[in-house]
Amino acid sequence: MIRYLISLMAVLFLWPAVVLADLSGTWIGDDGGRYYLRQVDSNIYWYGEREVSNPAWANVFYGKLSGDRIEGRWADVPKGRTNSAGKLRLKIKHNGNILVATEKSGGFGGNQWTRDGYSSPRTQPPKKHVTKHRNLKEDCIEFDPNRAQVKRIERRWKIVDGSHWLFDFGGKKGEAIKAMGVIRHYGINQSCYVGRPQPSLKYLLVSGSAPSGATSQEDCIAFNPNKIQVKKVNDSWKIVDGSHWVFDFGSKAKEAQTGFAVIRKHGFNRSCYVGRPHPSFEYLRRE
Repeated sequence: MIRYLISLMAVLFLWPAVVLADLSGTWIGDDGGRYYLRQVDSNIYWYGEREVSNPAWANVFYGKLSGDRIEGRWADVPKGRTNSAGKLRLKIKHNGNILVATEKSGGFGGNQWTRDGYSSPRTQPPKKHVTKHRNLKEDCIEFDPNRAQVKRIERRWKIVDGSHWLFDFGGKKGEAIKAMGVIRHYGINQSCYVGRPQPSLKYLLVSGSAPSGATSQEDCIAFNPNKIQVKKVNDSWKIVDGSHWVFDFGSKAKEAQTGFAVIRKHGFNRSCYVGRPHPSFEYLRRE
């Protein structure tokens, strides 16, 4: 019996502990960013950015590793055009090759990070939910949010980029100023349309990505991009979320399908307004 106990203790002491791979390296986020991560013992540091030159956003993170969890804080840095901060909790998956956000605050846009060069196994192939965006052609006009300003032109308040006006607010100066704040907050630099010259859907992007997070006193209506459908309701093509319609395209069935593809591509889940019931400025964002 004693010999058996000694043998069992030896096995327990010599059994190799399960250790996750070192997380140091380059990671690709589902927010379009590239993250440079360093692990020092149980300390996790990263620098992330949307693009190398003139990024829409750039942030740093410090967290502590405990088992397969990481908990810490992130903050935007002045290289980017956003200024937010908050908490992040991450779970390590696939033997240290995927990180998934389980809790976040401050409007952080990313939800999953994959180690550069790692191809994750396809565990869920829900074909009916897959939307192909390869052939989606977006109609966008770029502008410089750092040069954009509110100006009164011929008795109408407008947001202009140099000599080009971008948005017209009529006599609503306050709404023009509030919309300018939204543009600056997110670093929005693209105004996009579905259908012109009379677009059935307008949306804004930050270097090809959806604005994410929230501004103060924002007026938004949430919807689920994974449940929306294109339906003909009373002779009008609409994008609906369950029994509630979200966007109305009238008789333009093709534009309704394009709008659906745009929403699914960018993961929009908030429809936001400046001024209601007759908004002078509208935009879509994701949480």
